[in-house]
Amino acid sequence: MKMDETDIHLCPDLKTKSLHLKGKQVVVKSPGQKEVAYLFGSVNPLTGEGLYEIYEQKTSCEFCFHVDHLLETFSNYFIFLVGDNAPSLDSAVTINFLKEHQDRIEFVPLPTYSPTLNEIERLWKLIRDNLTRNYFYAGLEQECQAIMDYLETLPFQDVVDLLGVVKKLTT
Repeated sequence: MKMDETDIHLCPDLKTKSLHLKGKQVVVKSPGQKEVAYLFGSVNPLTGEGLYEIYEQKTSCEFCFHVDHLLETFSNYFIFLVGDNAPSLDSAVTINFLKEHQDRIEFVPLPTYSPTLNEIERLWKLIRDNLTRNYFYAGLEQECQAIMDYLETLPFQDVVDLLGVVKKLTT
């Protein structure tokens, strides 16, 4: 499983490239608030199956809650969880949690600054491109709901294609 988290801000992301009049800055309405939520996601790059959850904080506790739900969701599997080196993964809480569940899960850290090795980053980019870039939501709850609705209705084949899942050849 590949695991990562991304921030959800009420202020819209701006596209890095856009058309505008020379000398005129691109302006997007913004609420001026610093509300934020965090989308945790884990996906099996071999099948495209995944688990996505939104939390109010990005701490060791939320990481452990997500992994616990992952263990429940994929109860018949031993999980190799591949992820980045976020500070919350080095805490005593996380280390103890992973030790308690070492019979079911092994965390494999990715090298520092290597987002291209984590296929779930492609999903975050898709969400930004389709839901948060240059788009304003009335509130953070509406934005989070739009993201979860998008993930629930995203065709499975699109997820498989996005992650580069290779179908097994049957003989």
